[in-house]
This record gives sequence, C-alpha cells and structure tokens, in this order.
Amino acid sequence: MSVESPAGSQQGPTSDANAPSEILTHVTPGYWAAWASTRVAYTLYFRERLEGREHLPASGGVLIVANHQSFLDIPLVSHVVPRHVSFVARDTLAQSRPLAWLMRTCGAVLIKRGASDRAALREAALHLERGDVVAMFPEGTRTPDGSVQPFRPGAVIAARMARVPIVPCAIRGAYQALGRNARFPRPAKLRATLLAPIDSALPDALERARAAIVAVVGDGRS
Repeated sequence: MSVESPAGSQQGPTSDANAPSEILTHVTPGYWAAWASTRVAYTLYFRERLEGREHLPASGGVLIVANHQSFLDIPLVSHVVPRHVSFVARDTLAQSRPLAWLMRTCGAVLIKRGASDRAALREAALHLERGDVVAMFPEGTRTPDGSVQPFRPGAVIAARMARVPIVPCAIRGAYQALGRNARFPRPAKLRATLLAPIDSALPDALERARAAIVAVVGDGRS
C-alpha cells in the first residue's frame, strides 16, 4: 500500500529581530516517521477518509482550526494537510519524554493551559509568517460529549498577527473511536474535512469557522 507524503514548507524571512533561533517549518525524519506510521494505521483500522484538500492554499501561511474530539485528532489533521503542520499543544504534554521529543522534532508550539501565553502566540505567528501551516484546537480541550464546544479567541489572534487565512477542519468519528473516557480505540470511521478559507481580518472570523465546522459535524454523536 502506498500513501502520499506531506510536502515541506520553505523557511522565509521574518520581520521579528527577536525571533527564536530556529522556527521549524519543514518535514523532519521524525515527523515523516510519525506521519507515515499513523497514516497506515488510520487507513487500515479506522478506514480514514480525507476531504476538502482543494480548500488549502498550496503555499503560504495558513491557520487550521479544528474541533477536538479525541487524542486521535492530531495525526488525523496532519493526514488531511499535505504540508508540514506545526501543532499548538499544551506544555504539560512535554512532561512525557517521548512526546517532548516528538513535539520538538515536529516543530510544535507549546502553550500554557488556562493562561494567555503571548510568547506562544507570537511563535505561532512566526510559523505562519514563514509560510508554515499551524493547527489549533480552539476548544482548548477534548469534547466531553462529541459536540463542538465554544472556541477561545487565541487562534484568531495568531492568524491576524500574521495576516493569513483560517481554514476550518471538521473532524468526525474520533469521539466514537476514542472518547475522553475510553481506554482503547474502537474501529470507528474517521473523517477529516477541510472547509473554505475565511479571512482572519473579519470581526467574526472565529465564529464563522466554528459555524462551518458545526454544519458538518452536527452534534458530533453520530
């Protein structure tokens, strides 16, 4: 069985003289290994379906905002986006050494949970300014019942700082496969659908993104 590989993004100049020494915007061997292994597993076990790639710009910074159903969501989003993706994740995940290494080699942005982390938002904006794809889960945590929870405003701040579009991503099936209280994944069908881009400068951009996702996901329970 063959699967397509994610393309690497090119690093470009940034206007921030105080930028971190390295902003990872390309596919590394660790990223590729994690992507390829989960892609095969998701295809075989979850009968993964990926839709809407025509909505993703081929180059330039893009912010992906997705609903958060399960721990299965991060690989699923990386599969539907055929470019390098930098995920914004809570810093507590880095307490695990394997996860800390994986996030570092994949160029993740760590943010303090429950706090307004300006440094992390600026780092996310730098990824976007350099042409990377950044993915956030604006609900802040996994859904308790499959439904799409309210979105927090941090996502749109990073997109506006970098002046890039927002592409909503609707995730289905991940709650049924591995909900918050589940211990082992069930073979439910996983679906990730990219939707039409939204201008991040619009005052209701995040509300539009959430409404687009809800229109696809519904109550998230089926």
